[in-house]
Amino acid sequence: MIREIEIRDLVVIERAHIQPTAGLTAITGETGAGKTVVATALGLLAGAPVDPKAVRPGAKHALVQATVSVPAGFWDSLDPGDPALQVRDLAEDETEVVVARRVPAEGRARALVDGQVASRDAVASFIGGLVRFSGQHEQRRLVGPAAQMAILDAFAGPDVVLQTQQLTLMRRDLVRLAREIDAARDGRERAARERDALTQLLADVDAVAPDFDEEVALQAERGRLGHAERLAEAADSALGLLDSDDSGAVMATGRAARAIEHACDLDPTLKGPLDDLKAAEAALQEALIGLRRYAQDLDAEPGRLEWVEGRLEEYATLGRRYGPGTEMVLTRADEARAALDALATGQAGGDALSAAREALLGDAHALADALHASRAEAAPRLAARVEAELQDLAMSGAALRVEVSRDDAEVPADHVALILRANPGLPEAALANAASGGELSRVLLALHSVAAAAEPGVAWVFDEVDAGIGGVTAGTVGDRLAALAVGRQVLVITHLPQVAAAADRHYRLVKGVADDGRTVTTIEPVEGDALVAEMCRMLGASPDDEGARAHAGELLARRGR
Repeated sequence: MIREIEIRDLVVIERAHIQPTAGLTAITGETGAGKTVVATALGLLAGAPVDPKAVRPGAKHALVQATVSVPAGFWDSLDPGDPALQVRDLAEDETEVVVARRVPAEGRARALVDGQVASRDAVASFIGGLVRFSGQHEQRRLVGPAAQMAILDAFAGPDVVLQTQQLTLMRRDLVRLAREIDAARDGRERAARERDALTQLLADVDAVAPDFDEEVALQAERGRLGHAERLAEAADSALGLLDSDDSGAVMATGRAARAIEHACDLDPTLKGPLDDLKAAEAALQEALIGLRRYAQDLDAEPGRLEWVEGRLEEYATLGRRYGPGTEMVLTRADEARAALDALATGQAGGDALSAAREALLGDAHALADALHASRAEAAPRLAARVEAELQDLAMSGAALRVEVSRDDAEVPADHVALILRANPGLPEAALANAASGGELSRVLLALHSVAAAAEPGVAWVFDEVDAGIGGVTAGTVGDRLAALAVGRQVLVITHLPQVAAAADRHYRLVKGVADDGRTVTTIEPVEGDALVAEMCRMLGASPDDEGARAHAGELLARRGR
């Protein structure tokens, strides 16, 4: 409930202080006095955009401040992510909070909680959870499908409201997942191209099976085989010198050893040279065997050089494609194997996204079906309740139908339309086309009355909901507002005496001229004779008019005032 409202330097209001009562509080005033400014002030607390031009000329800033009592259980009813929880965190007392919007003539507007800076969204969400606003432009909003859906959902109950929120989140998640799946699909196409390239790399590498040590050995072998003729000549020459029948080194060394072998008996000092000669002969024999084997190997594989050259060309081709060099080729092959494993994991991730979306789609379908069933069940009940309200608002012949339809979207969405027959014998039509301005005002009040019943702890603010009506109907609207205000707080900004007379408390906006020539508006409570005078003014008569005073008295007497 709103305990106090303070307005400073907003448009024509220099300073105003309002203490709404429990029940119905009326705010009246002459045309141009600033009744709409009061609605503007409350709208600022509810998060309306700020216009620096709204600051009263000559003032540095405008201020709208409200002291609000918080009903039990309000904080616990909020979702964990609700910005309104910031208000609780900043408030000095969780049961009574002072919220404000300060609008500078220049610079950035600020929202405040108990004097501390808060986010606009936090204050707006907090006020929006406790107060419902029905402005003078509400009729245009009411004819929109979103507003009509919200009315039906509120009437259907908190479970439907919660399910609607859940379905909205599901739809957002479905859109997000669809985008991620599209991105994953694009990624898979790129991955497929990358996978083909990596697979080709590994196929080329595996076909060659490169080995760094082998390459080094082949390069050495190529060098040897490339000089095979010269090497054969050298080997043959060495063999000739070692293995000649007459002068071969092996034979000559053997003869020398035998020549001194027997002489060692005569002189033991020859034993050393003999041993050297025998060792030399053995070494030469080994060299001879090795040279013969070497010469045989040169002749054994006549196509060996061509094979070695071909093998090294395979290494060179790999190096040109994936190198440089065999070492880099082997490194890239290892990286390719790791990349292929990662791509396989990515494919699995894309499949997981698709599976998650299919599961969410099934849940969304089930929730959409449940919502549709709940709305279809609540629709005739809402229509019956509104029709009953319209009976009390002098529209006894009116008939309302709440139509709930579905589209064929991926997750079917409901569409709600209020179809009205304002008077007997007239055809049904959409709400916007079926009623006059005054009739729409009463339909609006009836809808809000039904909605308010579903939200017992919420305050209501009506800005000229009585537009386009008068006479007896105006009195009926006043009575309905009074009935709506039983057990809750209702503020009504009105120009009709029949409505104002129904109020439990009455404030009047008075326009005047300050000493410096500025037009200013003040607001003051009215009661007693001042109240009678204000009622006379609203009736278009002088406060001294006895007939008008009697009429005003009659209007007030209906409420026991």
